[in-house]
Amino acid sequence: MLIEAGSVAVLVDLIVSTDEETQYYAITALSNIAVDAHGRTVLWDSQRELIDMLIKALHRPLKIKTQSQIVLTLRNLACDSRYQVQIVEKGGLDALLPLLQSSYTILITSTCACLRNLSIDSRNETPIICSGFLPELVDLIPQADEPDLQCHAISTVRNMAANSGNDKQAFIDSGLFDRLKIALTDSRTHPKVLCELAAALSVFALNDQLWRPIVELGFCKLLVQLTRCRDIEAEYNACLTLGTLASKGMAEVYDEFVRLWRAPNGGVRGCLIKVMTLPEYANTNVRSIAVWLAKTLLACARADLAERVACDAQLVAAIEEIAKYRVVLSSSCSVASSTRFSSAVVAEDAKGKQADMADSHIMAFIANGEHVMTNGSNGAEHEAFRAGALAHQAMTLIDDLNIQAEHSI
Repeated sequence: MLIEAGSVAVLVDLIVSTDEETQYYAITALSNIAVDAHGRTVLWDSQRELIDMLIKALHRPLKIKTQSQIVLTLRNLACDSRYQVQIVEKGGLDALLPLLQSSYTILITSTCACLRNLSIDSRNETPIICSGFLPELVDLIPQADEPDLQCHAISTVRNMAANSGNDKQAFIDSGLFDRLKIALTDSRTHPKVLCELAAALSVFALNDQLWRPIVELGFCKLLVQLTRCRDIEAEYNACLTLGTLASKGMAEVYDEFVRLWRAPNGGVRGCLIKVMTLPEYANTNVRSIAVWLAKTLLACARADLAERVACDAQLVAAIEEIAKYRVVLSSSCSVASSTRFSSAVVAEDAKGKQADMADSHIMAFIANGEHVMTNGSNGAEHEAFRAGALAHQAMTLIDDLNIQAEHSI
């Protein structure tokens, strides 16, 4: 309505109004326009000075609500990759840092939300870190009284860690893992924050520098406990992190898995059995992760760990039960055709920044369901594909179990 009425240019001009109430409502209207992709395109094409004007306004002594609304407008604009880069290039970070250090929670939260979107673009990782944001964001992670703030801070750090192959020592030096541990062990931590924490750890586990603190600082135990929470997404990401760590093939990881095989709360074994025995209608992805983890452990170089999988009757029975549900798939979505997949561990708001793992067939069972299908495929076919892929993977795992049994005779 506002766009069709030709009011965009008028609203942009009011950003510099000397009447702060008028200024506030004009910026709010622009923020609403920026929520929509079409609105952002209109603003990009017709208002080339918009970002300069918003950033300049942030440097003025304004009321908290006006400052917050400007930041929220920048956040909405930063849903567009063009604005993500432009906001940083035009000095937006210098204007945002003092707001992140504010004593007003509403301002800190809106600033964090803006940074979350800016961090999606890999080109912004270095500027954000060099501008001094990382320690500030890390210090916000344990604030259990502000779950929205926690989610934005965790997701921002996660996005930056997933962005590129740059040196990640700054993340370790910032005290990140100590803060993550505080949040994970705080009984007040909201379930949605636990989900964000698990998602972040699943991304960190992929990195050659960041996986080691997860193991050395005792996160594996916390991840096992997290697989017992009631949030399916948190459970999924916890399982995924354990699987990613196992795929590293490192002795330190195997030591932890042996130590945690039955404890706490049933340990890694209990996690596998619990997830594998979820009802057939339950989330296919999380069961796929458990099958992948079991397959990874069975193939590992640590004989006593592989035997724990191969010789566990209850675990083998759970795998066999999954294999019974194999779905006959049409040729348009057969398992054989599924050779290109995207990683499920990439942050939701960092979609497209995919982290490669060694086995593309394993990726079939941890992907978000993005696979080669015909254009006319519907949701039922989609789910049938994933169920069939899960059963197929369980059947290949049974073959591996049989081979393991033959070698042990």
